[in-house]
Amino acid sequence: MRTFVRRLQMTGGSTLIVSLPKEWAEQFGLGKGDEVTMVAMPTGPVTIIPVDAALSDGVLELQETATLDVAVRSLISLYLAGYSSIRIKLDGAAPGILRGIKETARRWLAGVEVVDERLDGIVLNVVQLHRDLPPKQVISRMGTIAAGMVQDSLSLLANPSRDEVQDLIDRDDEVDRFYHYMVRLTNLTIIDPRILQSLEVDEPQLLLGYTMVARSIERVADHATNIALLTLERNLDVNSFGEFYNHCLLCTTHFWRSVDSVLEPHAETSQRLLDESSEYLRDLERLFVKTLERKVPVGLQVALRVLYDNVKRIVEYSTDIAEVALNLSYPRPRFVRRSL
Repeated sequence: MRTFVRRLQMTGGSTLIVSLPKEWAEQFGLGKGDEVTMVAMPTGPVTIIPVDAALSDGVLELQETATLDVAVRSLISLYLAGYSSIRIKLDGAAPGILRGIKETARRWLAGVEVVDERLDGIVLNVVQLHRDLPPKQVISRMGTIAAGMVQDSLSLLANPSRDEVQDLIDRDDEVDRFYHYMVRLTNLTIIDPRILQSLEVDEPQLLLGYTMVARSIERVADHATNIALLTLERNLDVNSFGEFYNHCLLCTTHFWRSVDSVLEPHAETSQRLLDESSEYLRDLERLFVKTLERKVPVGLQVALRVLYDNVKRIVEYSTDIAEVALNLSYPRPRFVRRSL
C-alpha cells in the first residue's frame, strides 16, 4: 500500500479539485473523460474506484497430488476472499474430486452455483446476496437457528432420537453457511466499500462486529451439536442429575439475550448480561461439582463432564457476543482536522 499527498486546488472560482496519482491512473488505463466513483466513508476517508472496474476471477488448479481436503479448503478460501467467479481446473487431479467440491459448495457456501462443468473442471459463480440478505438479518437468523439447536440438543438428552440428531447436524451446516457468508462480506467491503450502501450498515466497524458475533454463534452451534451427539453414545437418565440438568437448560436464554443485545446495542443491557452470565457460570460449576460428589458411575461422570464443558462454552461465547454489543453501543471515532 502506498500513500500520496496532494494539495487541493481551486478551479472555476469555487470548486476544489485534487490530482490523482499517475501510476494509479495507468493501472486502470484511465484518461481524460473517464469516470470514477468516489465513496465517502462515514468516518471521513474517500475511496476512488473506476466506474467500470470489476473484481478478477479466482482460479484453483488441482494437481495430481491434490486431495479433496486440500481442494475444499482452497475453495472456501477463495469464496471468503470475495471472488464472484471461481474457475477450478483439473491439472492431473482425478475428475471425481469435482463431486466433493460441489457437495462442499452446497453444504457450506451460500449463493454458489455451477455455471459451467466439463471433464477438466468447473466454473462456480457466487450470487451477490448482500442486497437481499443484510448482515443484521443474517445475525438474527443465525441466532434463531443456534438457539433452537441448543434448546433441542438439551431436550434430546431427556428424549433421544437419532433422526432428530441428524436434523440438528443439518442445521449446523446452515449456520456454517451464514458464517462463511459474513466473512466473505467483510472481505468484500474492504476491497469495494460501495457494497456498504446495500448492506444497511452505516459504518464498516459495525460489519466487523457482526462478523465477530457470527463466529461466536457458529461456535455455539458446534457445541450444541456436541451435546446432541452425546445422546448417541449413551442413554442418560436426566432425573439422576435433575438440578444440574435444569440449570443447563437456562443457557439458551443467556445465549439468545446476548444475540438480541447485538441487534439493539445498549451499554447498560450488555453490562447486565455480562454480570448475569458470570453468576450463571459460577452456579453451573457449583451444581456440576455437587452432582459428582454423589459418587455417580464413571460413565455418567464422563457424560456430565462433556455436558458441562459444552454448556460452559456456550455461555462463554454468549459473553463474547455481549461484549461486542457493549463495544457497538459506543460511538466510533472519526477523522477530524487538528486545530491549526
